[in-house]
Amino acid sequence: MNDHELDSLIRQSHPKMELPASFNREVWERVSVASPASALGGWREIADALFLWISRPAPAVAVIAVMLVFGASLGGLTVRESSASAQRTAYFASINPLHPAHLATQQ
Repeated sequence: MNDHELDSLIRQSHPKMELPASFNREVWERVSVASPASALGGWREIADALFLWISRPAPAVAVIAVMLVFGASLGGLTVRESSASAQRTAYFASINPLHPAHLATQQ
């Protein structure tokens, strides 16, 4: 059997089908409907709703205020001294990249 005979035999065994014009669209619609929701799908919806809620001015200001109060209270708890100058010094030491404590962690 030569190549020409083999090619014609293969073409005869696989008839060419005529598909409707909307075939691809219908297939992808079925795939999107039939595919199960991923495990992160629920979390994504919750995160989207949360970000949509925070994107409004009033909730955004409230979230920022809560974060500031939480950060200030946490900062007050971590400093052992209660004087304002000691807290100020501790704050500046925490943000100063050239402070010896920061330099020791980089080495």
